[in-house]
Amino acid sequence: MTLCVSWIRKVNNTEELIFATDSCLSGGERWNSGVKLFELPRKDCLISFAGATSRTYPLILNLISSIKFDEHLSDSHTDINEVLDYLSNLFTTLYNSIDYGGTQSEEIEDFKFLFGGYSWKESKFKLWEIKYITDTSAFIHNEIDESTMFFGFIGDEIEKAEELLEEEQKSNGKRFSNNFDMEPFKVLLKMIREKEYSTIDGAIQIAKIHPPGTTEFLGVYWPSIKGNKTFLGKDVSIDNNPNVNFIDPDTATIVGEELPEKLIEIDSDIYGINTKFVEDCYPLDEDTAKRILKAELTKRQKSRLKLIFRDIAYARFIEGEQLEQETE
Repeated sequence: MTLCVSWIRKVNNTEELIFATDSCLSGGERWNSGVKLFELPRKDCLISFAGATSRTYPLILNLISSIKFDEHLSDSHTDINEVLDYLSNLFTTLYNSIDYGGTQSEEIEDFKFLFGGYSWKESKFKLWEIKYITDTSAFIHNEIDESTMFFGFIGDEIEKAEELLEEEQKSNGKRFSNNFDMEPFKVLLKMIREKEYSTIDGAIQIAKIHPPGTTEFLGVYWPSIKGNKTFLGKDVSIDNNPNVNFIDPDTATIVGEELPEKLIEIDSDIYGINTKFVEDCYPLDEDTAKRILKAELTKRQKSRLKLIFRDIAYARFIEGEQLEQETE
């Protein structure tokens, strides 16, 4: 089976909805690089699954196709609650239309979905567990909210995962509450590494939704920062090299996000038209006579700084190569 988790991460008065899952697919044969986390064409919601791929994959692919070619559903002005209703009805219709050919008795395999995103009507994140109920012959959705501390596990070893989550929070000096950072991610990581949970395996797949509804997929160094870059369970290569940020699984932080805390000087010959911007981001500290990075920079400002530093490093590399060739 598998283990998937979704939760609201709260850091520095900001929130983001995160989905994470292992990459193990099993059912007669075993794949440790199966895609289990999907972005819908709307870009403001995600869906993952646990259980039988013979059921989940066709349902998810039908959902993606339906939204892609439906002008109303693909419109971001259509609230996620309406998408949820459509999803439930679509899954019910498709599942109840399965033809068993008269040679096979109907067998309900165990599978569930996690679906969530940002509701612009309610100005908050919404998250649901979705499953099929035989008594009503329909898919139902149970909302995961403050009453459940805004996290949800589906798949194998749920009780153990929740127990480890409580331990993880306590080890960080917190009481067990809905004030999560990356603790659910670390629980998933621990259970993948523990060989006793044999059905939970493969590199972690992870994505997040930023308010007011923008998805961001992330890669993971696997099985540690010393390992390979992976994305959606597969090793990154020349042919499979997505433009995403990558996480160190042991620290649960993005690698390469760091900016230098200090700059000795800002030379206009080096920074050119970006000189004033860099100076504003690194105001002069009179006590140390050094330029110190502002603590309150926006995400956009940080991204621009990284691009500036990257361009300078690349320009210096090219200059070095040209000088070396001239001296040969």
